[in-house]
Amino acid sequence: MPEDHALDPRVAAALIEQARDHARSELAIRQPRLYAAWGVAWLAGLGLMWLSVRGQHPYRGPAGWSVAVLAVLIVAAVAVTMITTTWATRGIGGASARQGIMYGLCWPAGFAALFIFEGALSHAGAGATVMGIAGAAGPLLVTGLIYVAAAAIWLDRTMFALGGWLLAVAAAAGWAGPVGALAVGALAGGGGFLAAAAFLTGKKPG
Repeated sequence: MPEDHALDPRVAAALIEQARDHARSELAIRQPRLYAAWGVAWLAGLGLMWLSVRGQHPYRGPAGWSVAVLAVLIVAAVAVTMITTTWATRGIGGASARQGIMYGLCWPAGFAALFIFEGALSHAGAGATVMGIAGAAGPLLVTGLIYVAAAAIWLDRTMFALGGWLLAVAAAAGWAGPVGALAVGALAGGGGFLAAAAFLTGKKPG
């Protein structure tokens, strides 16, 4: 009977697996766009901040307008990530849906915690040099950690490699000084995202 067939555990399992494959496929199709959005955010945002501080002696900090531009670009990239993940996992129940929701929430939570931490550093008396390094390397560190963790969810080797690269870039930026950190973040961080987007765009499906 149709009712018995609908209750067949094997049919239900097949439908769940089909929905998961669809979600992975949708995310894979849109990944180059996501990486490109983040690449532009880092390259343009950190690059503009670097342009505003490259001639400072001593270092005083980036211009307020450049910080605002970076913040807007990050918010836009986070929004694109959350919307794309939600759209790709819509209609999927159970663990897969919860994974998508939790992954999406990691972005605003991670950056909110970072910005609050940076505010605490400033309140504790951290100088312009320390704040400059934290402002350049911190966002890359948060993004790298989220990507490495997310790669374990979808078993995505490209995402894992990109996350590991971003962690290495953040660590290197910490030793480059406040001005050098912005240049390293813009070129190596933004460039890494754009390289990943180009790689996935040129990669043959299947």
